[in-house]
Amino acid sequence: MEHKYEEWQQQLVKCIRCGTCRSVCPVFQVADNENTTARGKVKLLEAVSEGKLTLTTELQARMSKCLLCKACAAGCPSGVKTDELFLSARRALAVENGLPLAKRLAFTGLTYRKLFDLGLKIGSLFQGIVFKDAPDGRGKVARIPLPGAGLGQRRIIPPLATKPLRSRLPEINKVASPKARVAFYTGCMLNYVYPDAGEAIVKILKAHDVEVIIPAKQSCCGTPAFTSGDYQVGRYLAEENVKLLAAGKYDSIITGCASCGAALKHEYGAIIEDPEVKQLWEELSKKIKDITEFVVSRGIKQDLREVRAKITYHDPCHLVRGMGVSKEPRQLLQAIPGVNYAEMKDAAKCCGAGGTFSMAHYDISRTINDWKLDNAEETGATILATGCSACRMHITDGLGQRGSHMKVVHTAEIIAKAYGLD
Repeated sequence: MEHKYEEWQQQLVKCIRCGTCRSVCPVFQVADNENTTARGKVKLLEAVSEGKLTLTTELQARMSKCLLCKACAAGCPSGVKTDELFLSARRALAVENGLPLAKRLAFTGLTYRKLFDLGLKIGSLFQGIVFKDAPDGRGKVARIPLPGAGLGQRRIIPPLATKPLRSRLPEINKVASPKARVAFYTGCMLNYVYPDAGEAIVKILKAHDVEVIIPAKQSCCGTPAFTSGDYQVGRYLAEENVKLLAAGKYDSIITGCASCGAALKHEYGAIIEDPEVKQLWEELSKKIKDITEFVVSRGIKQDLREVRAKITYHDPCHLVRGMGVSKEPRQLLQAIPGVNYAEMKDAAKCCGAGGTFSMAHYDISRTINDWKLDNAEETGATILATGCSACRMHITDGLGQRGSHMKVVHTAEIIAKAYGLD
């Protein structure tokens, strides 16, 4: 493990303890505890590297209190790559202490693609046994208080689709005169939870005369696994996806989920070890594009239909800081006739979802979410658009909890409506 500490030292020595991270860390702003800041975590890892502290389960719990929103890394004046550092630390801690049984089973399940797919399809059929419709009808709540993941606090979750996206659409979606050929990496959420958004993405691409291939054998991007420290599963999924996508002759790889896109475009570089697969990924990563990024690059259509609505936009962390996509969704929304676009305060601030973070630390994530919702509601918008399914799920829960009528949709669904494709 010494070599790992040497790797950490390259980042640890850069930290000048300025505390800039305190001003941007959502978790610190809730917990008001120094060990939740990037600076505090850096100090703890420094103690580990110096032999003053061991990889304890208590340290593992502290390292889990991070949304991996990349705000500290983006704002660090010394250029400390805190996001990469903390992922590396989680890996070391998982190797030393293991992960909870539920996570181990879930992550292992991700590696059995057909079994995972079958399990979710069966789950969609029987979800009514455990869950019922939320009072406002925008999701489901547990019939009885369940422990963990906020389900005992009437957390609103989206239902599993009775027919996943990849079962709705053919693998090859042809157009009469194709100007480009792309692969659509759907990931899990667009496939199993929000297939309507996935269909909107395919319709938009076809409207731009783009042939869309939806690889049937694509796997989960692995983000839940490797961000929890399970690099074995994360690496397996990353390498399977890279080999699959690299085998096709595509002009671009389109994503509609911020976390999937950031993983494919950047984070796989720190996970993949096989030299041949790493080389494939280096070329593949140049082709990864968010749907809004791709559409803007092709040229926004001029004959857009009117969409009369006041809309605001939430920047997902993995889209704005992970993929560098921010202006494109705004350009598209503002180009639609009838749209009254209202920019919310701190639009790029984390909503508190953080993938599995909101399951493990629901109270903290809800407080962070409330700040986001306050800013969204201050705009007077009736629709909040975003490009991340996890953000959509978390923000919808918060709106439902406070009885707000604001609707959360994927940006692509609004674009498809403006294109006359709904």
